[in-house]
Amino acid sequence: MQTFGIIGLGKLGLSIAVGLSTQGRLAWTMNRSLEQRNAAKFQLPVSLPMYPSVGSIQQPASCIILAVADNAIEEVSAQLAAHFGSRLNDLVVMHCSGVKRRDALIACEEQGAITMSLHPYQTFAIATAKNFKDIPWGVEYPSVEPFRTIAEQFALDLVYTLGGKLVPLSEETLAHKPLYHASAVFSANYLNAIIGFAALSAEQAGIDPQEFLPQILRRALDNAITGLKQLGTGKFPLTGPISRGDVETLREHINNFRLLPNPMEILRPYCLIGIATAEFACTQGVIDSVKRQAIVDLFEQALHP
Repeated sequence: MQTFGIIGLGKLGLSIAVGLSTQGRLAWTMNRSLEQRNAAKFQLPVSLPMYPSVGSIQQPASCIILAVADNAIEEVSAQLAAHFGSRLNDLVVMHCSGVKRRDALIACEEQGAITMSLHPYQTFAIATAKNFKDIPWGVEYPSVEPFRTIAEQFALDLVYTLGGKLVPLSEETLAHKPLYHASAVFSANYLNAIIGFAALSAEQAGIDPQEFLPQILRRALDNAITGLKQLGTGKFPLTGPISRGDVETLREHINNFRLLPNPMEILRPYCLIGIATAEFACTQGVIDSVKRQAIVDLFEQALHP
């Protein structure tokens, strides 16, 4: 039976560890932080080895997963290569970065390891195996056989065990992989920031965000997901004053933001996001270039009075 070792017990690494441990597939974990190792003990089997350093790992697993920060992948790869040497031969080493390519693991590959990148296209606010249900994993395999087939078998095993689906990334996508990752940042990080600003605006208006926001957020997200197939058709479900070219309503918003004790705290993101929304609305054919320019001018004037 193929076994897995995980380096990194952040939210992603711990989510993978929880999912694999419930299937009896996890051989060990490694994390330098004592605090994170102690926290992970509440979600993982008591008997599971937890190592504090790469050098303390006693045996490699069939597949070693690097769930570490992007800027640490090459360093950890070099540590694995130095520690295990030729014992990595014909084993699989993968990283989970959405930005870095497979060649970040070159040190392990030089010791005979079969390497790949396998990125879960998901946001990880908390560590739970439920994060992986039905999500796509973007994968880059070795280009030559039999290494590609071996890597694919491990990727299928891992992803299907966790309940996701594999999507091989094309050479075109891999050539600009940071753009692939940026789309995930838009989908999760920026979206969360916008919701945070909506909550702040609601509080400043004297209403409870927990009472007013959930339903409109769910409806807006449902509309946007449904509208993905309508991108570029002029029918993307964008609503509100920008979609109507309603400059006067936007001006009323700005004028009232200016009355707040710290107006730029919310006015600046409102205008910057508004400019981006106006540009998007125009490219999607929702508003024409004249309305777009009038809206952009209004926001620019508010930002630089």
